[in-house]
Amino acid sequence: MEAQDGPILYVIVVGFHHKKGCQVEFSFPPLVPESPNECPPGWKYLPTLALPDGSHNYDEDTVFFHLPSLNNPKQTIYGISCFRQIPIEKIKNRTSDMTRGTIQKSVCVLSKIPLYGQIQVKMSLITHAYFDEGDFSKVSLLEDTYHHLNSVLTQNDFQQQIFVGLSAREFVLHWRHKAILLFKLLLLERRLIFYKSPVHPLCSTILTLASLFPEMIEKGMDQSACIRLSRPMSPMPEYSDDDQSPHSSPSKTQIENIDSTNQNVSNEELNNKEVNILEHCEDEDDKNSSLGITEVGIEITEASQQNETNSNGKNNSLQRDISSDTIADSMHNNMAYLAHLSTSSCGFPLSIFTKGYMCLPYLSLPYLDLVTDVNVRGYVVGATNILFKQKSQLYDVLVDVDAARIECQDLELRKQLHLTTEDLRFADYIVKHVSEERHDVFLDGVGWEGGDEWIRTQFRIYLLCLMRTSLSQDGSREIEHFNTNFVTSWRDTHNYKIWLSGINPGILDVNPGHPFAGQLSVADMKLRLAHTMQSSDSGRKLNQAMVSTGRAVATTSKAVGGAFSQAKGVFSNWWSNLLVSPEPVQKALEAFPDNDMQVENSTENENIPKNVNLSNGNIEKNNFSDDGSECTLPNNIHQPGEVHTV
Repeated sequence: MEAQDGPILYVIVVGFHHKKGCQVEFSFPPLVPESPNECPPGWKYLPTLALPDGSHNYDEDTVFFHLPSLNNPKQTIYGISCFRQIPIEKIKNRTSDMTRGTIQKSVCVLSKIPLYGQIQVKMSLITHAYFDEGDFSKVSLLEDTYHHLNSVLTQNDFQQQIFVGLSAREFVLHWRHKAILLFKLLLLERRLIFYKSPVHPLCSTILTLASLFPEMIEKGMDQSACIRLSRPMSPMPEYSDDDQSPHSSPSKTQIENIDSTNQNVSNEELNNKEVNILEHCEDEDDKNSSLGITEVGIEITEASQQNETNSNGKNNSLQRDISSDTIADSMHNNMAYLAHLSTSSCGFPLSIFTKGYMCLPYLSLPYLDLVTDVNVRGYVVGATNILFKQKSQLYDVLVDVDAARIECQDLELRKQLHLTTEDLRFADYIVKHVSEERHDVFLDGVGWEGGDEWIRTQFRIYLLCLMRTSLSQDGSREIEHFNTNFVTSWRDTHNYKIWLSGINPGILDVNPGHPFAGQLSVADMKLRLAHTMQSSDSGRKLNQAMVSTGRAVATTSKAVGGAFSQAKGVFSNWWSNLLVSPEPVQKALEAFPDNDMQVENSTENENIPKNVNLSNGNIEKNNFSDDGSECTLPNNIHQPGEVHTV
């Protein structure tokens, strides 16, 4: 099994049988010798991944999925499956098992390298040719495809075509300011379920998000489907303790040692980390192996020390600019430098998808027991079956891709995901560049500024600044600009502890602080207002109130007065809580232990008005207008059992 030297392991045809369901109809080379229609026990449910739930609703679709290697517990196998459905009338060579009006099949490739889009483009053409033949017994085309792909997919293609089909521009255009929220969410290693149908845009969303992290697709997915499950009946390979890859990640013992020595990341440990890096740089400097890095680091450190002391001798590490435009202009030179900083010297890729944290762009229903295993500590999963969405115990955050909504029930997690003003500036900077009108249709999406590579560069710079700032002491202004709750939680994750345990001298070439730190201005107020109106439940309530006001104008003057009072009440409450810190909401919400709130709700409406009866949620008399019309209940009080989203 998996002894092939080339990057392509198998070319498989999966069909839907009216009695047996999804099954393998052809494999080259055979998945199981002398049994061409069977799957190895560790890949028992492979057909359900290649032919996904709900595929009968579409004429064609593409699925990206991950499988664990059958003989290497530290390697992931990448599946690319092209599905097609055609009327039975187009089949020239019909068989007795073709009893339905349409034929559903997928042509699937299992690869050792994550060239999702590049392989998908080639396999889409092959799949169409295979179906247009009208005779599925002619498999010579598929055998030729296996040999052809192994001959043309070289290491050079892997480096140049790695992001084909993973459009960062489309990701930003769809999620807008929430793109940075999803980016930070992935760092926290929580249980995430992305929900959408059809499958291709679902898988692309997850993998595009991962591609925003430096070298994650290229090197960080090796263990994304690997887990030693506690239950042998689960549909995963079983490995012996001797199974180890020569290029594997740290062993279980090493990881446990790292975790035990980093249970609580203190300021002293962070300072020691910085000292260790400096000592490493000095040693390397003596060996004349990293003179450039050391000198640059010293220059930047001295410059930052000068900037950190103002005329009064007080610590003020971040220079305050007057507007986001000025901030963006002042960052260009620094960003240009950081964009060319060596990622390997900074500790990339981050070890997110390791030690039981999985990335599965698509997961079918038979794998439901996989995500509930005690050895799985978290995951990013794509699902089309509504059962994944309905089982709220399976996830910490549910991401509805179609509606661009992020549902979260954990109050602490919502506080950690609060976007600071600096985060919103960064997101707005990217959205504006991506959304601007382009006059050359042939260069759309491929130009530098606003293009895919430019977007990934901006997120790389943001992450570098975040990593460097995380080494600062608690309570510093720099950490506050990234959200102190978030940084504290991130420091406790496995990927941060692994990064902290290494020596990454390149990180000292980065100034601590947020790249978009600056003085509050009217532009920031407008940005917060726009973000709240587009993303929050309170903003939608305000919009509804305004719509009601417009309708009331067309009816009676009495109704006009009531509608205006309603709109005024909603707006006043919402505006007064617009920029309040999220912490006070926890104490106020203790009266509603079963309430579910949206991700950003806790960042906007934290103060419980005195005129609200907390015992039953009813509105007191002074919440009615003069004419007796009832005002809308403020957004920060919800009826028990409601689920609110972004």
